[in-house]
Amino acid sequence: MRTLFAGLVLLAMAGLVSGQVPLGPAASPNDVLALLQSLSISPELKSELLGEVSSALATGQLSPGVAVPFLQALSALPQAQIEQTLNIVREALGEKFIVDPLLNETLKGLRLARPWPEVMGMLQLRLALLTATRTVLQAHGLVPITPKGTSPSPFTKLVLELAWAIGDYLTSGGSPADGATMESMVRNRLVRLRGTALPPEVVDPLIAVLSPALVQEIAGLALNPERR
Repeated sequence: MRTLFAGLVLLAMAGLVSGQVPLGPAASPNDVLALLQSLSISPELKSELLGEVSSALATGQLSPGVAVPFLQALSALPQAQIEQTLNIVREALGEKFIVDPLLNETLKGLRLARPWPEVMGMLQLRLALLTATRTVLQAHGLVPITPKGTSPSPFTKLVLELAWAIGDYLTSGGSPADGATMESMVRNRLVRLRGTALPPEVVDPLIAVLSPALVQEIAGLALNPERR
């Protein structure tokens, strides 16, 4: 855990977590699928992704304006790196997470010409936090347990926002041992989003029980995946 945490600090110092990648010009789902079709990747991966991406575009997991610049940037990479990235994206899509922020995070690193291990480390961390957040919230009865493959629900956004808040704390150099500070940052974000991005009936039960122990449980699970 100490090694991974040190890596998070380096990522933060590298500037991967500041700002947002602007959306590209108006794009359509067909543009996304055409770009995906043109990538130099294995036929098996391409076939699986075309199905997952089509579904994600239809359900709102993925936005064309985010996907197009992401795929354009990927197309300039070696095949092995394209496939490594898309395998992680495929996993996130299959789990029915909202993937726009994951793609933006990766695109940001590519545009800043960060070392490949840093770009992949950030993407893997963000996905690990999404998975850990959903696992912990389900265990505490704060989000429903849904069958794999179910379309995103209002709770999908809650998982995203909580995972992203914890990730922002960690990648800015915050210590996972400091649960009180992490919880305060997370709480402020959730309260700010209440009634706008997050419906009160979805976020209020979480705010009511949010604690340093809960956010540390999520961070610990993400940083130590062998606990899953």
